Amino acid sequence: MARLVAPDKGVREVGMTTNSSKTLYKPDRGGIYNVENARHAAQMKAEGFFEASLMGPTTDNSVGFLCSECGFNGWFRKCGRCGHESSALPRDGE
Repeated sequence: MARLVAPDKGVREVGMTTNSSKTLYKPDRGGIYNVENARHAAQMKAEGFFEASLMGPTTDNSVGFLCSECGFNGWFRKCGRCGHESSALPRDGE
């Protein structure tokens, strides 16, 4: 499932049409579109939608914890992807 944000606050809903059906996506109270279909998510990203990041960037290796098993970088010591617990020491401010 993808959580996407519209490029403009004026977007109220998005309709996706396939050969057999039409799917209508509306944002939740926070303005985030929850999209289950990967093709719809890719098409929405191509139109300017972007992934919701409520916690800030986690791509920088200087913040958070880097999992030694799968390489996922997250905010918590226990990996959200594979469940491995990091043995890294907490950094300043933690």
